[in-house]
Amino acid sequence: MKIRVLVVEDEPPIQRSICQKIEESNENYIVVAAIDNGKDAIQYLKEYSVDVMFVDMNLPIVSGKELLKFCYSEKLPVLPVVLSGYTDFEYVKCAVANHAVDYLLKPLNSQELKLILQKIEIRIREQQQEEKIQNLTDAIKGFNTLQTKESNSEKNPSYSMLLISLGACPYENERNYRELFEKLDLEGNFSQIVSEENFWLVNGKNINEKIIFVRRDQVPDINHLNQFVRSLKFLGLTITIVFYKDAVKVSDIFATYHLLQKYARKHVIFLKNSVLIYSPEGFKSDYTDLRRKIDCMILQCKNMNISDITDSFAELLKLLTVRPITQKEAVRNIKYFVSELYKVHHGHREFFEVEEDIQFILENYYTKEEILKEFDFLLKDIFGIEVYDSRDKKIIALKMKNYLDEKFRSNVTNQLLAANFGFVPSYLVSIFKICYGLTPMDYLVNKRIDEAKVLLEDGSLKIKDIARVVGYEDSLYFSKVFKKFTGVSPKEYKGDGV
Repeated sequence: MKIRVLVVEDEPPIQRSICQKIEESNENYIVVAAIDNGKDAIQYLKEYSVDVMFVDMNLPIVSGKELLKFCYSEKLPVLPVVLSGYTDFEYVKCAVANHAVDYLLKPLNSQELKLILQKIEIRIREQQQEEKIQNLTDAIKGFNTLQTKESNSEKNPSYSMLLISLGACPYENERNYRELFEKLDLEGNFSQIVSEENFWLVNGKNINEKIIFVRRDQVPDINHLNQFVRSLKFLGLTITIVFYKDAVKVSDIFATYHLLQKYARKHVIFLKNSVLIYSPEGFKSDYTDLRRKIDCMILQCKNMNISDITDSFAELLKLLTVRPITQKEAVRNIKYFVSELYKVHHGHREFFEVEEDIQFILENYYTKEEILKEFDFLLKDIFGIEVYDSRDKKIIALKMKNYLDEKFRSNVTNQLLAANFGFVPSYLVSIFKICYGLTPMDYLVNKRIDEAKVLLEDGSLKIKDIARVVGYEDSLYFSKVFKKFTGVSPKEYKGDGV
């Protein structure tokens, strides 16, 4: 997209020379108008949009100084470059006061002009990128955005959309997603298949989401998208991309985004990175044969020792990953497998409690090895193969509680607890819940909320600062958690003076 230039110079030979030099110095610039007085320049700016204005200070009717003041007072998105045949201090002072990009002496030095044009281009491209990303972010949130002062090629733009989700649970909050997305370098990797000026990366409403908007004439094919996914670093969790191929106008972004969210949650593939092409019908598979094979495995478990059940579970995982299967279907079949084991072997815990553990494991672990390790402990715990006696469990739970009391302000996760205490997370969650009636993460949140209440009552810190103090990088997410646990927002709580 060309950078539009207005030249305001009252001497025709100099005006022609300036216009010619600008376009010769940088092919990304186009002079859209050349005017010889300040009054007509003001009228032009009222009717048309330009990006840069080269303005002589000594203009008839309305001076260059008054023209600069008009642009500044009206907050016009134009970058002024002052031209003068004199190095008068008052001219320089006026240029600075009215936010001129630079001050050039006539006749123009070609090398100096070239450097200034390069500097202006970088500034404009950065500004355009920021404005575009802000418009698209507002559209994701459902805000109305006005496409003002766009070039003709950008009137009523439309895009293709890609929703990128990390993990299988959209509300997962134990991971540092900001750091994970930095490691993925989505922009750098996507620029290998689509040039940087043809796509925009924005945040989703959930912390594990990003959206890429692509110009309609630059849409990549499925092979390139698969190449993009393969280029992403493994983060220990699945990456799901849902691609909406049809043209999406700005006014339709909000609704389309929610379609993609729903589609991703329904169709995310178990233990595999995937690129899914959005279809209103979705994709359907016949899992009848799968259930029949699982029933055969359960029958075989009747003649097995409890200690051998983990081997059967390994076979189940192999069965669930031999071909693509949705996360939802995999979870349903794993729960079914464990529930049927209850009919074969006596379980020491209520199945509804076990269901929560199964859900937790499958929402937090994304490799066969991790899931097998977790289920080895879980199945042993369910069916009475003690890893440690009850006294040892209480000691471990107390140590965890003390650790959480000390570290609740930092980024503590179940995975971090596992690393510190030497057991898989599901086992630690189980024994902590038995001793304290809460999972470690629920206990952690309660600690943070209690501390936040104290700080809100004190009133000396802003809410965003309180969020950081109690362990939340995202103040909006902190507000959601606070309201969920207390029934009111931090702002309401602070205002009530409770």
